[in-house]
Amino acid sequence: MLRGRDSGAGFGHIFHIVSILGVVLWIAMFMVSRLHMLHASYSQLENERENDQWLVEQCKLHEFYHNMKHHSSLCDSVEKKQGEILLLQAMQRVIDETYLCGYESCGVLLMKVGDYMLGRGLILTACLVLAVIFLPTLLIPIFRRKLNVMADQRMQELYNRPFGDNHYLQTHPHPALEYLN
Repeated sequence: MLRGRDSGAGFGHIFHIVSILGVVLWIAMFMVSRLHMLHASYSQLENERENDQWLVEQCKLHEFYHNMKHHSSLCDSVEKKQGEILLLQAMQRVIDETYLCGYESCGVLLMKVGDYMLGRGLILTACLVLAVIFLPTLLIPIFRRKLNVMADQRMQELYNRPFGDNHYLQTHPHPALEYLN
């Protein structure tokens, strides 16, 4: 029984498709969240501009501007803000608030995870450390066995079992490993 590479959708193929779909979905959701942040930021800036409109009109009056000698920088800053492009300001806010780990910086997120783990006790932390240490020890032999089975199948495909199936199955060191696929 020879299995070629194109003989159907195996576990690796399905895992590959699921992982690609997951990445595409993550990118799409990231873009949607950034568009939402852009819309919210743009709306907030638009409201601020509408609220400052009265102050801009008052600052244009000569008496009002000179009566506020101590606060004349307020009129100047409001006039400067009125001349700025809202979309670019909103994009700048989104860029400033965009973090690799979501809505907060990775440092804050790691601190929260650390506080959570320490709050739950030493047992959870010890279990996670043991899992990180021992999982490779358990998974590497399984991975090696899988690679050996794949190599054996490839050798069988290449050399077509020159002495026949019975001879090969009796002399091969791992006859039961064929059924791991």
